[in-house]
Amino acid sequence: MTYDAAQLGGIATTTLQAGQKYALILSNASDFVGVTNDDNAQNAYTFGGGFGVAGEGHAESSDNGATWVNQTGTPAFRLTVVPFADPVPPTATLTCTPTELLAVAGQVSTCTVTLSAPSTTDTPINLTLPAVNPGFTTTCTSPLVVPANATQAACTITAVANTTPGAPDVTADLAIAPPTTPDAYTVEGPAAQITIRSNGTVVPPANPTPVPTLGAAALVSLVSVMGLLGLRRSRKSA
Repeated sequence: MTYDAAQLGGIATTTLQAGQKYALILSNASDFVGVTNDDNAQNAYTFGGGFGVAGEGHAESSDNGATWVNQTGTPAFRLTVVPFADPVPPTATLTCTPTELLAVAGQVSTCTVTLSAPSTTDTPINLTLPAVNPGFTTTCTSPLVVPANATQAACTITAVANTTPGAPDVTADLAIAPPTTPDAYTVEGPAAQITIRSNGTVVPPANPTPVPTLGAAALVSLVSVMGLLGLRRSRKSA
């Protein structure tokens, strides 16, 4: 017997929908009936119309389960068509807090990747890392791994102290990149940008040169000289 997609679509209570995946399950309700995916074998079956074999075979025991033997054939008595949906990949979002830092020691922004649902295995998240810049350091690496059964992983961007007057602001751009394994996650939300502001430190000018001062005796002498000059000028005027 050969089934194709159109024939299976005509089975009572089963309607095949475009783009929907289906599992064709061969099961044994009571007596054993040997079925194999082999045109030369007895009770063989084939696939057409876009269907293919996902797996076949069975385990068989002749001593009430004491021992089992793997067989290549599939014991079958009825054919069942069961629709199933592909698992929906989790969404991955990125947030960095805060988004502005001062170019002084101790200024840190924490960047967190959040999955909409946990996975039973580690989930590596690819990142587009910021360009290397002397204005900051970062612990962010690609991939950033979200541990199994968790929904978050984080890294940091730390400002480097800068006391150069008029130094420009520095930006660090970080984003989630598409997964290496298709459908491992989908990217949601915008990229993050952290700005490291110049701290505006004003370098004080050099110490001013003190104006020379006169000692007490020199000051008295200067006053005396100025007094004599003033007296002489007044005599001439008279």
